[in-house]
Amino acid sequence: MMKIGRLLILLALILILGVLAAFLWLRRMSAAPSGGTGGEAEAPSVSQNMIPVVVAAQPIRRGTRITENMLTEVELPADRVLATQLTDPKEAIGKLAVRDLAQGMFLTKGDIAEHLAAGSEGSLASLQIPPGYVAISIPMTRLSGVAYALRPGDHVAVLATFPFVDVDTDFQSILPNKVAVVAPPQATEEGQTITAGLTPTDAWFGRSLTDNNLGMPFYVVPSEPQRSRLVSQMLIKDAVVLYVGTFPLSDQQMAIPTPQPEEGQAQGQQPQQNQPQPNNQQQPQEAATNQSPDIITLVVSPQEAVTLKYLMDRQIVMTLALRAGGDTTDISTDAVTLSYVLDTYGIVVPAKLPYDVAPRIDTVAPPLLPGDMTPTPMP
Repeated sequence: MMKIGRLLILLALILILGVLAAFLWLRRMSAAPSGGTGGEAEAPSVSQNMIPVVVAAQPIRRGTRITENMLTEVELPADRVLATQLTDPKEAIGKLAVRDLAQGMFLTKGDIAEHLAAGSEGSLASLQIPPGYVAISIPMTRLSGVAYALRPGDHVAVLATFPFVDVDTDFQSILPNKVAVVAPPQATEEGQTITAGLTPTDAWFGRSLTDNNLGMPFYVVPSEPQRSRLVSQMLIKDAVVLYVGTFPLSDQQMAIPTPQPEEGQAQGQQPQQNQPQPNNQQQPQEAATNQSPDIITLVVSPQEAVTLKYLMDRQIVMTLALRAGGDTTDISTDAVTLSYVLDTYGIVVPAKLPYDVAPRIDTVAPPLLPGDMTPTPMP
């Protein structure tokens, strides 16, 4: 009987421990779905609260107009994203960088702006010039400036015409030289001489000829000053328009597209820019004064800037030619002279004939049409 009692007590203890273990296990299983402290239960919650934020994919200089390829996105937990951080790249595309942005930096609303105020931390114009290039201003007229069609961001070619003349190597004056009469010294009765005199004249130095019919010598002089020999050429093939007209001196807001240099670009060739944005190219001082611009600023290489400086100092007339948007082809041109025009376009020099058409015409002028005549006001 003693053995049976002990066996019953042992079975009762085992049963109690089993029930207690089952109770604890069931309680733990029922607590897991409601948000227990286990690591497996938190994983789905974290993945559902990740938010993409905008990051600079490359260094961005202050004043640079931000493009899509300059940005990237990374995901952060929602509780780590600040309210000022950008979560959509479209918020930054087309805007200007307010300060220098390092690669990998999170962009905030304070890092971008539609416009920047000129004059703070240097001029805004200097921030639009790619490294290795400079900006220089040249005169511009309605004819030389493509009828005022140019806008910041356009690509232009610079053409120039040189008038060549012959000069005296020693005097460095235009030929022909002028002559002066030298009077030889004269002897007096006392044996003394008078110093030779020099009488300047306006006569040009010519050459002596002998008429074969009369057998008489003649001295031939030019009938007019020497005529210049013109040659035209495209000197700069790709320059970028930085600004048209005079920059504002006050802190007016300016919107200038940023020139983007391409990889492998040779010296003397200009960096290609993004397509100009007409909505962002309004120049404040033109809108305010509505005056025709007489000056234009170009982004060129340092050597091209020196060339333009020389042309301006020599008073060479320059003409700008507007290039097609997005055109990056290398341009090759021939220098144009009178001989080039005659040979290339098949122009025949008229022969000297014993007859002509009346009336005499020395210069070609456009005809005066009846519609172009200004009516005379009635008294």
